Amino acid sequence: MRREQVSAIINLLEPSDELQPLTAVRPVGMLPFGGRYRLVDFQLSSVINAGIQNVMVTVPRSGRSVADHLRSGRDWSLNTIRGGLFLSPYNDLKLVAPEKKAALLHHYYDNSIQFLKCSQSEYSVVMSTRNVGNIDLKALLRYHEERNSPVTAVYKRVDPASLIPENTILQLTAKGEATAVVPMSKAKIGPRTKKVAKSMAIYLMSTVDLIELLQSANQRGDMISLEELMRQAVIQHNANAFEYTGFEANIHDIKSYFAANMAVLDEANFRALFYSSRRIYTKVKNEIPTFFATGSLCRDSLCGTGGYIEGQITHSVIFRDVLVNRDTQVKNAIIMQGARIGAGCKLENVIIDKDAVIGPNLVLKGTPTAPLIISKGQRVFQQAEVAVND
Repeated sequence: MRREQVSAIINLLEPSDELQPLTAVRPVGMLPFGGRYRLVDFQLSSVINAGIQNVMVTVPRSGRSVADHLRSGRDWSLNTIRGGLFLSPYNDLKLVAPEKKAALLHHYYDNSIQFLKCSQSEYSVVMSTRNVGNIDLKALLRYHEERNSPVTAVYKRVDPASLIPENTILQLTAKGEATAVVPMSKAKIGPRTKKVAKSMAIYLMSTVDLIELLQSANQRGDMISLEELMRQAVIQHNANAFEYTGFEANIHDIKSYFAANMAVLDEANFRALFYSSRRIYTKVKNEIPTFFATGSLCRDSLCGTGGYIEGQITHSVIFRDVLVNRDTQVKNAIIMQGARIGAGCKLENVIIDKDAVIGPNLVLKGTPTAPLIISKGQRVFQQAEVAVND
């Protein structure tokens, strides 16, 4: 792939209400995943592994966590003289005052249009961050160039029983073309259907066509998400449909976020996601390995660097710089960076957000479908402060 052949727009303006309180101070794409990564790392890594050097990341609401993680883009080799990483503030309409929306009416997509024009790329790929995967964008481009439609949409074949209302489905013709992207509730799924094409919210089209699409939306006064515009393009053009066959997880609520992290503890899933020929990159932190004290136990878990473990950890995802004190048992848990767990605790089916502190001798217990959440920076020292779900 030539250096300027493809540009990428990674859209962080995604629904986040169902992921509260984890998304109270960060967009969906900044959610920690797999012991050391953020969700946006998977899209950025796919982009870099394909040799793409013009990347725009749309930043909703507070961009502090985005800027802190991405910085200059150096960890993804995007701190280049030509091209590189562009952080673009994107207007979250929920936060725009009604009197200011009129000023945006015909300029909502101006930043994206300007980026695409400056990139001088032949093609552009638009990606969301709520789908975890390791996609080969070089293969996607080859597939697109071999076919006639101006748009290519990416999908994953899944069992209909695994779908939830928030999923979107590609409607495919007998020739494998996508005619629409529809909510699961409106998809035509028969009782004998064994597999359906779940959309991964990744679209490839020529940059000229994408600019025209955005300019037309500006002229009409549309103020909808970039993903919704791409769905309209699929309907308009009968898109090519590219099948992704690797590990995939869709993050749309707390249950799916918890399940996706637990899924990568399976060795087959872990290897499929992280040990393919395409590496997953993230922000580098040069830390010492986690220290495991005498009598500690870590089984069937992922542990980041810089931690100190005295207790017992089973089937859990532990991020960087986590302290687990003596006589503490952690099972089926996600413990994020900088968390401190006191002595004698029992944690099961919980999500402990970044920098939270749990006092000694506490029992924190949720369920696999409704994990107990301790918010970012929260301090819990009394049992009465948390509910225990059996």
